[in-house]
Amino acid sequence: MALPAGLEPATSGLENRCSIQLSYGSPLQFTALCVPRQAYPIAPEGAACYWFAVIWLRVLLLLLFPLLIGCSTAAYYSQAARGQCELIWKRQPIDSLLADPAQPDKLKHRLRLVNELREFATANLDLPAGDSYTHYVGLDRPMALWVINVAPEFSLKLKSWWYPFVGRFEGRGFFKKSAAEKLAKKLSGAGYDVVVSGAPAYSTLGWFADPVLSTFVNFNDAELAELIFHELTHQRLYVSGDTTFNESFATATARVATLRWLNIRGDDEARDEYAASLDRHDRITRKLRSTRTKLKILYSELHKNAAAMRKDKARAINDLRADLEILQNDPGFSGLQGWLRKPMNNATLGSVAVYHKHVPAFLKLFENCNQKFPDYFKAVEQLGKLPLSERQRALEALCLSAP
Repeated sequence: MALPAGLEPATSGLENRCSIQLSYGSPLQFTALCVPRQAYPIAPEGAACYWFAVIWLRVLLLLLFPLLIGCSTAAYYSQAARGQCELIWKRQPIDSLLADPAQPDKLKHRLRLVNELREFATANLDLPAGDSYTHYVGLDRPMALWVINVAPEFSLKLKSWWYPFVGRFEGRGFFKKSAAEKLAKKLSGAGYDVVVSGAPAYSTLGWFADPVLSTFVNFNDAELAELIFHELTHQRLYVSGDTTFNESFATATARVATLRWLNIRGDDEARDEYAASLDRHDRITRKLRSTRTKLKILYSELHKNAAAMRKDKARAINDLRADLEILQNDPGFSGLQGWLRKPMNNATLGSVAVYHKHVPAFLKLFENCNQKFPDYFKAVEQLGKLPLSERQRALEALCLSAP
């Protein structure tokens, strides 16, 4: 959600992704990243593009203004436009940075890896990279944006907002953490369950050439590959108004794409480590899914009064928290400590489900297509053309047939 068209956040596994929309932003962030402020000079090439973008965005806001009823909505799109303009203004061509002897070797190493991943996506994954990730932006904050997810007190259905061109999306993204927290406080005061998560990356869904950001460039190799493949998948196919389909599709595709890349690269150690991390993620999501099932049953018991339902809800969530606190002591799960400091509520559980609910179905479909990406994408495109109810039934059938 950076643009009125909706910016899509990014995510790796159970991490925070955003798509303004959010793609890299489900609130299970296992890796705490604190990237220092970058001091790289702003390339002059960005100036002309910046002013063109400012004019274009202002015109777009004027055209959309009749649709944006209310001052708060207009203010939201205004901050989104300013945030996107900042990225355009600060962007620097990666080729120029690689040729600049003044740039740190560590940064150059990461940017060369990005170029490798772009080439691999086009040549081996049927994911045309276009102009995405050909520029770099150093930000003076640890996250690209912050996303708020909201759910009623007795429902797992996330509140959605409508965005021009992309339809409804179950999240609201802000370039300033304080703005996200302000809305979160307001909605929490109105009785909603709320969670605010940082997103290290997001996708503009092809409206702009998405840059590499300082907020994720230092991810390890597999995480960086997963993030880029995830976001490029959104550019390959995006179904308006079906966030769970889009995010689950991108999550599953990025997983198999990253494993394919690590295999071809011949990095057995990194491949095994990444596969183990996916197993850990799946172990956690199964616990979260179990709790969602319990709560879904609870919320359907209409004969219960609010006080009794609130008590049973607290018990189910406390049981989940206790399970995760025990799990964090197992090898590889220490990163849960940070996540356990987050609120545990309907919004948290619902936002994780957005990224993982249909992952088994898409993985099964990939296997059905003999692990051939072109055939797989054609099959997913056919799913995307189905009416929503038929699409969901097809995904459920695939999930039931998955191992």
